Amino acid sequence: MEQRVGVVLFNLGGPDSLASVRPFLFNLFSDPDIFKFPLGALTQKLFAAYISWKRAPEAAKGYAAIGGRSPLLENTRKQAQALKQALADSGAFDVHICMRYWPPAAPEVVAELKARGYTRVVLLPLYPQYSITTTGSSYNAFMRECRRWNYEPRVTLIRQWYDQPDYLAAIVEAVRAEAAKFPDPDPDRIELLFSAHGLPQKIVAGGDPYELQIRATYRAVCERLGWPHTTLCYQSRVGPLKWLEPYTEAVIREKGRAGVKQMLVYPIAFVSDHIETLHELGQTYAELARAEGVAHYRVTPALNDHPRLIEGLKRLVLDSLHTS
Repeated sequence: MEQRVGVVLFNLGGPDSLASVRPFLFNLFSDPDIFKFPLGALTQKLFAAYISWKRAPEAAKGYAAIGGRSPLLENTRKQAQALKQALADSGAFDVHICMRYWPPAAPEVVAELKARGYTRVVLLPLYPQYSITTTGSSYNAFMRECRRWNYEPRVTLIRQWYDQPDYLAAIVEAVRAEAAKFPDPDPDRIELLFSAHGLPQKIVAGGDPYELQIRATYRAVCERLGWPHTTLCYQSRVGPLKWLEPYTEAVIREKGRAGVKQMLVYPIAFVSDHIETLHELGQTYAELARAEGVAHYRVTPALNDHPRLIEGLKRLVLDSLHTS
């Protein structure tokens, strides 16, 4: 009998109700791979309790505006199902989901993998660009649980895939499809913003490759598109630290005041729609764009279960088994 391979999709996770917003934020701000404090867990938990209490009301408004919960788990399940179907003719594969800050999280996922007897596990982050704050944190949490359960499968981590050809082709297809919906679909008449999740400059300065990989993805997509008006920018900044620039809201203001009338935004760091694509880009920044005189503002949906993305994920899984 052929040994089945367990493929684990890493993703962030999100609250499944408005009541879950505060505990979700607590889990996020408790992550030592993102927020480091002296005295370790003690100060970490105090910080997480305070900041989640402070931020939960505003965050809950955002989730309320998109239906009262995060759609991330549902979207990731669709990706997992599509990937399982795509892999069906290439061997014995099961696809699991492991969220970082909300169930199904590493403790239950590792317990299930061990119970089902997988000896080969492929970890596939739904973060194309590597950062310690995303892929690194998810991997660390997963491996901690493996040690806790005395579970020792052969683990392969697909560390990054920002330059995967099918992924890049999927972005190009998605951008062109959304641009066709403008009153004037001529690329010369469209300002295209590629908005990536931001990161504090101090993390980048510490050697995190995220910014370099985002820029590489941006250049590769621009080469394939050949459009004249493109800008890479960064969203989701929180707190007083300096983050990667330019900030998306600043670029929207600048372009609007310069007379841009058609603006298309692509969420270049995200492959699954969630609050930052649906609410931040789709609602908050849409209002800002209109206020700055942009007559037609559109956000390209994240790739979700786009066939070209799923083909790319399949290739990543199969290639990882041949090279490790």
